[in-house]
Amino acid sequence: MNEQEKALIKAWSSHPREWKNNTWVYPVISRRAGGLSVGVNLNPDHHCSFSCAYCQSGPQEGHKRIPVDIEAVDNELRSFLDFYESGEFARCETFANVPAEKKILKDICLSGDGESTLVKEFPEICRRMRDIQKEYAPKLGNFKLRLITNASHLNNPTVEQGLAQLLESDGEIWAKLDAGTEEWFKKINRSPLHLDKIVDNLTHTIKRYPICIQTMLCDVQGEVPSDNEITRYIENLAAIYSANPSHLVEIQLYTVIRDTLLKGVEPLTKEFLESTKIKITDALPVKVRCF
Repeated sequence: MNEQEKALIKAWSSHPREWKNNTWVYPVISRRAGGLSVGVNLNPDHHCSFSCAYCQSGPQEGHKRIPVDIEAVDNELRSFLDFYESGEFARCETFANVPAEKKILKDICLSGDGESTLVKEFPEICRRMRDIQKEYAPKLGNFKLRLITNASHLNNPTVEQGLAQLLESDGEIWAKLDAGTEEWFKKINRSPLHLDKIVDNLTHTIKRYPICIQTMLCDVQGEVPSDNEITRYIENLAAIYSANPSHLVEIQLYTVIRDTLLKGVEPLTKEFLESTKIKITDALPVKVRCF
């Protein structure tokens, strides 16, 4: 393995939210985005509607609620994009040995230490991101706006206002769907909500917007998804797909690559992911990628 390959694997396996003196904006080299993803973390207080077994961000307990500073988010985004445009990002020490093609800007993504759609500033942040996309895309090349979400609040009218802005131009929702049954949902996502609510929200939202489904497959304290669990999961996928087949961009199957807060959460094998992929593609004409 050469130095560039080692640097890329290290970058993929470590996605810290800290960048210089920023509070809200941070860069990562993303496997799934295929290059540089500029993250916008609206939840440095870890506020979330899930408490996933595989979470790497940490619990909500012990964190004081932090209101979103809209102007600071705007300023940090612009400052980073100016830094990227100058060429300094490509030369910065943190990512010095990462291959150049993996440092190309692919998206600005609402993703952080909690659930972005919970904050009341969500619609205005989406509007600011769209304004920035319009301003910077002619200089930096086309890049997407994305939301990574657990889908718990996609049907909220305020959230829908923000989505209309964020997804106006070639945007995407990357939404979690980790379960086929309520039992596994409670074990892996550990939320007071119900799985049916998540599936309903995704089915409703895909009628209007492109969605990529992200699914974590892992061993949770000695238990792995059963054959029945995978069958029921594919049934949920089918319900979402049937609402608007053209809007299901892809399904991303992935497993644990970074340390988790809960002990006993372990990655599954590449063979497990590939076997699940075959089961999905046998049932549905969709694109599936494994990570």
